[in-house]
Amino acid sequence: MLKLYANQLGASLKKQLAPVYLVFGEEPLQKLESLDEIRAAARNQGFTERQSYLLEAQLDWDSLFGEFNSLSLFSDRKLIELDLGTSKITPAQQDQLKKIPAMLHADVCLVLHAARSSGEFSKTSWFKTLSEQGVQVQFYPLDDNQFMRWLRERAQQLGLKLQTDALQLLQHHAAGNLLAARQELEKLALTAPGQWLDGAFLQQYLADQSHFTVFQLVDALLAGQGEEALHRLDRLLQQDTEPVIIAWQLQKEATTLLALQQAGQVGDEQYKKHGIWPKRQPLYQQALLRLSPNWLHFLLQELQVFDRSFKSGQLSHPETALAHLVTLFIKPVPKVFALQQLVAGD
Repeated sequence: MLKLYANQLGASLKKQLAPVYLVFGEEPLQKLESLDEIRAAARNQGFTERQSYLLEAQLDWDSLFGEFNSLSLFSDRKLIELDLGTSKITPAQQDQLKKIPAMLHADVCLVLHAARSSGEFSKTSWFKTLSEQGVQVQFYPLDDNQFMRWLRERAQQLGLKLQTDALQLLQHHAAGNLLAARQELEKLALTAPGQWLDGAFLQQYLADQSHFTVFQLVDALLAGQGEEALHRLDRLLQQDTEPVIIAWQLQKEATTLLALQQAGQVGDEQYKKHGIWPKRQPLYQQALLRLSPNWLHFLLQELQVFDRSFKSGQLSHPETALAHLVTLFIKPVPKVFALQQLVAGD
């Protein structure tokens, strides 16, 4: 089985077209562009007919299987796509999927794809058999450094000249949303081709289309990036992320940091115990240098008060309380305000 990242797919397709492609990941633009690349390569190889199906309860399996068998000497070669959707695959559907590997032949190219990880399929017999015959394309949400690299490369491809502050502003407004970033870059390429563009120019019309996960909020907190952390919190709340989910993750991180502080010398064993991979260890090291055990005890007390007050309906503005908790992660400040005082005063 050949495994590729999305940015490696183009070079592979230029060499040869595989009989099977398994395209899985949760980042929409990388998935869309990977499928477009495969379709274009297939057309160039004579697979001029394309049939698409969605795995759902009403899927006509006979129609799908018929596409594999309906070829003749005068028929076009086919690209058959099956979107596995977002629902859990039922045992009956698994049984049908097991039939597909035996139907493959030289006049068919099969693409299975889904906007989710391939983890839940990877141990099934049909997935293993298809993997052995083809290429698995995998992609993941980009971290901040990868996203900035992507912006630079895509701007260059479009002939755009963006100064550093323009790139930083675009990253701020479209972080976690590659599709929005692509749209903005394409508009800029039409609006100001060949010109050097700075942040002031972009500020005139950029809308905030960034999209974050709670884990990306945690990264900003651990790194001590106060302004960025508050921006990510604001976007999470605008995405209708439940405050209790955000607070739970904050409590988990504060508990982990306190455990690391109390362990004294923090090494590989401690990081492994808490499931912290090497790539993220520098973030925890930064936080441990800023936040003492006493401060983390105070932070955990504030988080516990938030949890009780939110669940009992005592917090009229939970978003303000969350912003307060976020700032406590950045660095110790004078305790002129605490949720504990607020609740006690009520």
